[in-house]
Amino acid sequence: SGALRSQPCSSTMQSGQPVVPASSGVASQEVCSQGLQGKTSKTPSFFSTKGRRATSSTTEGKTEGKRGSGAGKDTKRLVKHVPKYVAWSRLVVESTLFTALTTLLTVYALTGDDIRLMATNEPADIVFDGLTLSCLAIFTFEVVLCIIAKDDYFMSFFMVLDVSSTITLVLDLTLVNDLILGDEEQLSNVRGSRTAKIGARMTRIIRVMRLVRILKLYKAIYEANQAKKRRAARKANPGEDEDDWDDLDVGVRTKLNKESLVGKKLSELTTRRVICLVLTMMLLHKVVRIDPSQQLPTSATYGVDVVNQAFVQLDANPTNESLRLGYEHSVLQYLYYHNWFSQQQGCPLDLPCAAVYDSQAFWFGIVSNSEVVAAQKAEIARIRPSTVTAWVASVKEVETDVNTAWLFNYGTVPPSVEAVIGSPFSLHCNTRSGTTFRLGFSLIGQELPELGVAYPVPCPENLRRPERIKYFANILTDETDLRAWHLAFYFDTRPFVYWESVFSLMVTAYICVSLCAASIVFAGDANRLVLHPVENMIAKVETIRDNPLAAMKVADEEFKIEEMTRAKTRKLEANKGPFQFLREIMMCKGKEGPAELMETVILEKTIIKLGSLLALGFGQAGASIIEHNMNGVDSACVDAMIEGIRVECIIGATRIRDFGTATEVLQSKVMTFVNQIAEIVHGVIDEFHGYASKNNGDFFLMIWRTTAVMDATKLSKLADMSMLAFTRILGAVHRSPVLAGYRGHPGLQQRLGKNCRVHLSSGLHYGWAIEGAVGSEFKIDASYLSPNVSIAETVERATKIYGVSILVAESVVNICSPAVAAKCRLIDRVIITGSVTPMELYVVDLDYMSLTVEPPPAMHINWTSRQRFRVRQFLEAEKNMKWHEDAKMVSLFNENPEIAAMRFRYTLEFIHVFNMGYQNYSQGEWQVAQRLLTRTRTMLGVVDGPSLALLRFMEHPYQFEAPESWHGVRELGHANSQ
Repeated sequence: SGALRSQPCSSTMQSGQPVVPASSGVASQEVCSQGLQGKTSKTPSFFSTKGRRATSSTTEGKTEGKRGSGAGKDTKRLVKHVPKYVAWSRLVVESTLFTALTTLLTVYALTGDDIRLMATNEPADIVFDGLTLSCLAIFTFEVVLCIIAKDDYFMSFFMVLDVSSTITLVLDLTLVNDLILGDEEQLSNVRGSRTAKIGARMTRIIRVMRLVRILKLYKAIYEANQAKKRRAARKANPGEDEDDWDDLDVGVRTKLNKESLVGKKLSELTTRRVICLVLTMMLLHKVVRIDPSQQLPTSATYGVDVVNQAFVQLDANPTNESLRLGYEHSVLQYLYYHNWFSQQQGCPLDLPCAAVYDSQAFWFGIVSNSEVVAAQKAEIARIRPSTVTAWVASVKEVETDVNTAWLFNYGTVPPSVEAVIGSPFSLHCNTRSGTTFRLGFSLIGQELPELGVAYPVPCPENLRRPERIKYFANILTDETDLRAWHLAFYFDTRPFVYWESVFSLMVTAYICVSLCAASIVFAGDANRLVLHPVENMIAKVETIRDNPLAAMKVADEEFKIEEMTRAKTRKLEANKGPFQFLREIMMCKGKEGPAELMETVILEKTIIKLGSLLALGFGQAGASIIEHNMNGVDSACVDAMIEGIRVECIIGATRIRDFGTATEVLQSKVMTFVNQIAEIVHGVIDEFHGYASKNNGDFFLMIWRTTAVMDATKLSKLADMSMLAFTRILGAVHRSPVLAGYRGHPGLQQRLGKNCRVHLSSGLHYGWAIEGAVGSEFKIDASYLSPNVSIAETVERATKIYGVSILVAESVVNICSPAVAAKCRLIDRVIITGSVTPMELYVVDLDYMSLTVEPPPAMHINWTSRQRFRVRQFLEAEKNMKWHEDAKMVSLFNENPEIAAMRFRYTLEFIHVFNMGYQNYSQGEWQVAQRLLTRTRTMLGVVDGPSLALLRFMEHPYQFEAPESWHGVRELGHANSQ
């Protein structure tokens, strides 16, 4: 409880509260009304800091306490020079525009070929070839840039994946695809159709490799989500809860802005295994299986053998009417059985027809390696119109009645197409190589939009290689005759290719989801149990390494997160509905007991505690030691004896009066006594942006580092803070109810008198000091060494000579603001050991005897960890407000009721008379000075210490006669009490 009661009241008064400046000569009876008074809710009113927090952007003073930037150091870290081409490559690879472009092209690479086959026809291939070549060029360019920009990319697993997936784009080029599928007119290979099927399957298998590019999309999305989470964490806004924790800003954020090496390695290994697993499954799924079409010959294969046998017989005896009629009927039966137009007409009478299949015949004719032979055979193979008419009539007659219809419905053919069937073979569809000649007719050679022929196909080459299949006789055919000529039927497989492309897109989407889901699932447990805790530890270590003094704030941040988690859990438990209970029962989740802390959590909290203990033990002077050793991670050796650093600083020295007597009387309780005083001293010093450096029993050394403060205005404000801090310390010590309890201690009263009390004396000086470690490899102390430190101690000892509580050296008064400097009274000009030039001494006039003890709080607070955390955040907010441009130290000095009470008796008349006395003393007019200083000695109703000290100096041994060597400077030496 002494932690809060010992703290001085807030520097701001309630609105409407009268404040009387000390210089007016009127006593101010106002006291701080803040503290524990106020609302009686579970959270005291002063705990809320809404509207009063100073953000880091407006809190210039935060830079003074931070050492991560290395301000004030003699040496700077070396920055590795990055060549311009490497920097340019990184800029391009990491740019949002280039990432969006490669993302779109990746989507096209995965789906472009299927969309081409599903939605376009053969003339559009040139456009898709251009897009594929663009993808190939950009992906190659991306690989080259990644090799330049990323140190660990060349010959890595992911480079192999990128190169492999980029190479597979070549397969989407029409020319390459046709070469893989093979030439259907290779008469030397009677099993060309099977070769085409094998080539198509291999193309699909190899294209699976391209799916690894989805990894880039996954990683981009994952990293974006992680960045979003880190931004959310920095905002520290977890949502609304009953405890309103988002109003408390701990003032520090652990570093979460980059992926750790452990996380990067684990993520890479997990992703690598997932990709290998999925690719292996897909490859084996496509390779280790038998094509169902290879089980039995289809009707197209069997029918072409029937037609070929009839034609061979007709070719041997062209004048035989019976053979011609049999041949014509076999061709018509074949074409009608595989009727192309059934796709549009459907199957009448609910009987099976060609519409139930995904490929139909569209072209029939003679294929030969000789144009003359092809013409001769075509003349024999033509179908007479009369036969076509009779065939159509017979089919209609049978299929008009369900009772007489055949089991298979032939369907109908448009009259214009019937005329094409009955006309001579007139379409010359020679191959592009010019070595094979075709002569025949096409059922869809003319545009018939009403019948579904929006894209005419007069020749087989008007369809892509995967969109057509050639059938020719395989049995009872001599290879020599096959080379010379053969009958051929070409089938349109576009419906089959369409659905194959649709299913391929679905498979692509499934694999993409599988890759991402598998990566998340496989890495989820490792991330949650190991990786995330390790990265949190690394982030906290880096935060402590960059700013060792921030360790306490890291601990506060961790405590805040724990409290928010507990509050969220309590809220979920309170709002649990019946569906939640039902879900827990179905998931076999019982009521869990207290969870045992995992080793990673214990290690993380241990790191925070060790960092906090380091910050407390080493302080500001040891921050460079901690930072130096934590940056040297290449070795486990500790190098504590590092070179010191010269810093400019304001040095403050405070001593507990009569400490020797207190030690003898209090014995073992003297530690508690010192800690109670240190709690006040350190708390106020920290509030005014100072640092406690050394505690040596009765002596406290405080530092305000000014090395990083380049602005004269900020330097002046820091000097004002140091003076205001000592005045607040004096008032807090004499108003503390905890320290007031020692006034009634019998042992102290016996040794020091009935009016004994805890009292401090302080001195301030500005100069340079060497900051570093003092000691050996067995024991070190972080401290400041400098003649200026000795001067500050001498200034403090001089308070006994002058009978005052606070002395300020001329060096501090010169840099503080004129308004605060006016609060100081010049009392002497002296030479102190360690200083080569004389310096003026100033006193801050404060009468601590006029203060009353602060009454105990009206309400009792249970000082739990949570309450202490909220108080620390309140004090941190008050501290940050000091650097605000609207915060004037002179206003805080004038408006503080304790300072006003202590300065009440020091009137303007007294100040004027003393100043005249001092001027005569300084100029050697000691008899005039005697008369004026004798008056000011008792003018206040109490003895004025500086007046008495000057009178004693002039009296002994000079008898108020200034010596001839007098120049207004007094030899003070080490300022031992006289």
